[in-house]
Amino acid sequence: MNKTALLRLAVALTLSQTAWAQGVGTPIVDQTPDGIKKADAALIAKIRPLIDAKKPLSRDEVKKRLLEPAPQAITLLPVKKEPLSREEVAATARAANLRVGYCYLCENCDDWHVSFAGGYPIAPDIVATCDHVIDSSRKMREGYLIVADQEGNAYPVTSVIARSAAMDAALIRVEGADFKPLALNGEVGQGASAYCYSSPLGQLGYFSEGIVNRFVWDRKYKGGDKDKLDVARYLRVNFSTDWAPGSSGSAVLDHAGNAIGHVSQIAGLSGGKNKQPMITLHTGIPAHVVRMLAQASAEEIKTLAVLEAGETGGKPKEAAESKDDGAEE
Repeated sequence: MNKTALLRLAVALTLSQTAWAQGVGTPIVDQTPDGIKKADAALIAKIRPLIDAKKPLSRDEVKKRLLEPAPQAITLLPVKKEPLSREEVAATARAANLRVGYCYLCENCDDWHVSFAGGYPIAPDIVATCDHVIDSSRKMREGYLIVADQEGNAYPVTSVIARSAAMDAALIRVEGADFKPLALNGEVGQGASAYCYSSPLGQLGYFSEGIVNRFVWDRKYKGGDKDKLDVARYLRVNFSTDWAPGSSGSAVLDHAGNAIGHVSQIAGLSGGKNKQPMITLHTGIPAHVVRMLAQASAEEIKTLAVLEAGETGGKPKEAAESKDDGAEE
């Protein structure tokens, strides 16, 4: 074979290999134990100075703020109408996917650890997530609430703006953040496309596609108008996208890159004597009710806090057994 033929073969092989590689802008996730350990260590190294400077809320402070939120006005983006390609939705979801959770000292050693679930920005410094993510039941000697972005930057959570335990939604303020927010689309129908980017069971950066299965009332619903905040907190939506513990609080997006809800629960249901799950329900919190919480007046938020404190005896709620606990294993 002459040199020209060899050169052509080399070029052809190079082009073939390039065609099989991931597209530009698509990351390769390092899921190796060593890679995860290094990433966590790098993030903890960025968080520790924030803790030393007493910037993030401690877990004890979060528990108090959950009972007495500090409302503030939030400017929400208008809903986008222009359809995106799947790749564009994935890029939008990836950029908006935040890690929300605690950097903490456990009860068994003197090392710092991180336990993250998901969240998404609805304003440059305001993040929506699950209530059970920030009202964590994880045992820790000392812990601080942190938000991290896809680039590995860490930010302190300094305020709980609004929350509803029954809704499983919380809005938190993040100091120093300038995130690109997602619009909240509360007018999505059954059968609409749904996309989720999250980290189920520690599997980082997992993107899946599904549909809106149905809207459904939570079992605690006792009737009333879904446009009333104290009633809307029981509205749920089922999606066929994939998630698991670790996905909690992550946004579910529509075909235009709007948030149409966020991950809340996963439950495997069986029937009769069959102990094997026959169907797995992926239950989310609709954007309709998150928008209501974000736009509620200070008086409405405080009234809701008093109402829910009375329902729980004035104690912060523990996550339900069937609820995705948000922990990364």
